[in-house]
Amino acid sequence: MEDSDKLIEQFMKQNRQEISDNGFTERVMQTLPDGKAQRDWLPTVWNAVMMAVVVILFFVFGGVSRVENALYQYLDGVLTQGIDMRVIFALMCAFVFYISRKTLQEA
Repeated sequence: MEDSDKLIEQFMKQNRQEISDNGFTERVMQTLPDGKAQRDWLPTVWNAVMMAVVVILFFVFGGVSRVENALYQYLDGVLTQGIDMRVIFALMCAFVFYISRKTLQEA
């Protein structure tokens, strides 16, 4: 595979031809529009409207109470079934790592 790549590269180097464009590239670049789109504001407005709709629907359909109930059910399950000691150990290790890293960064 490498031999064929080398042969192709060698062929391309030997047979390279420069084509003069007589200023064509420059003329094309001058006729292109600015990089700024005419409707730059449309995606921003659309995103803002959709976010407002999502927030309104969240409150209309009782999203707050549903999230609250889900958290209560999760915590109730954790407290009822107990927490594995490995999870507590992992959380403690993560906390110690976080504190030590923060302390080293401040020093």
